[in-house]
Amino acid sequence: MRVFFTTLILLGLSFLLLVACSSPPPSTSRSASYVVDGSEDTGTSWRRSTPSQVMLEVEPLASDGIHDPESEALPVLQEPAEALAAFPIDRRGAADWVKALDLGIISPRADLLGESEMAVLDMDIMFKDTGAMPWVLFPHDKHTAWLDCTNCHDEIFIPQAGANKITMDAVLAGEFCGRCHGKVSFTLWVCERCHSVPHEGSPAKWW
Repeated sequence: MRVFFTTLILLGLSFLLLVACSSPPPSTSRSASYVVDGSEDTGTSWRRSTPSQVMLEVEPLASDGIHDPESEALPVLQEPAEALAAFPIDRRGAADWVKALDLGIISPRADLLGESEMAVLDMDIMFKDTGAMPWVLFPHDKHTAWLDCTNCHDEIFIPQAGANKITMDAVLAGEFCGRCHGKVSFTLWVCERCHSVPHEGSPAKWW
């Protein structure tokens, strides 16, 4: 009897080791609702009501230049296209993170455990030195819903009126707003996202 139970235990341990060492299957059951906490329909409904929107364009993990396509652990990760399936998209086919936040699809955490709240600052700044382009309205609330003030101040922006000589050349070179936009935030080529306030002499809507 003892031999029988010993054999049974060894078989059980062997099975557990086999399962633990096997490569996991690709993610086929985890949907966008898994990532966005059940709010999948909010973004897709918004997208369906905006027929001019193109399909979301996102690089697969195996070819994004960051992940090792030969890694056996790659299938454990959720593909970006699957994770962002419920997200609204902008006119260039990228995920519209601000719209996703406004729709309640996502809710950024202030810390890893989600025990504190974001310190959102509701203060807009208008940049009028934009030539013939519409003025730029910078919304602090949209930025501080994601980021702590120290992400930008004082290294990138001096918190003082007139202290930051922002030009498009500098932004396109990766300075000021270009530290994030065009990299982790939306592209600089969706001009109307920043140049959002028409004035006398600015062009008509071109998008």
